[in-house]
Amino acid sequence: MSRRVSYVPKMVAKIEDVLLLFADFCPTGLACFFGSAPLPDTEELALMLAAKYCPTEDAGRVSGGMDVPRQQVVVEQAREVEDVIEVVGGFFAIQKVFSLYQAEKPDKARMLMEMSFIGRSFKYPSADEFAYKYHMSTRQFYRCKEYAIRQIAWEVYRRASLS
Repeated sequence: MSRRVSYVPKMVAKIEDVLLLFADFCPTGLACFFGSAPLPDTEELALMLAAKYCPTEDAGRVSGGMDVPRQQVVVEQAREVEDVIEVVGGFFAIQKVFSLYQAEKPDKARMLMEMSFIGRSFKYPSADEFAYKYHMSTRQFYRCKEYAIRQIAWEVYRRASLS
């Protein structure tokens, strides 16, 4: 029996990576895309990338010396994220898709907004507590999160390719 093969364009994967970066490392989570939190600037974006790629090291200041190549990598990675966001139409185009997602699936949208509290507050100290609140297992929660972000990434890509 043949296997089902799916093709995911590289831009969809890049959009998905950006959304997962915001979901996992932004202090406000995906709330900035829902419009209930301010958008991060380049410096905050660089801090998010630093937390993702070198969580135990302090990025520090760029003042020359041995740390310049690492600083350059952080700045270039921040520029890559900004480029992906610009290619799809900017933050406001992504916010429009998130508002449509919130109108169509309010329960999942609320779950995506509250995800930022996992491990950062006493409300949800772990993913297990969060999943329990939404009456699902931790594994189901992670699958639901990935599926929702993939749906949003596809819609952002579709709208960007049509315009």
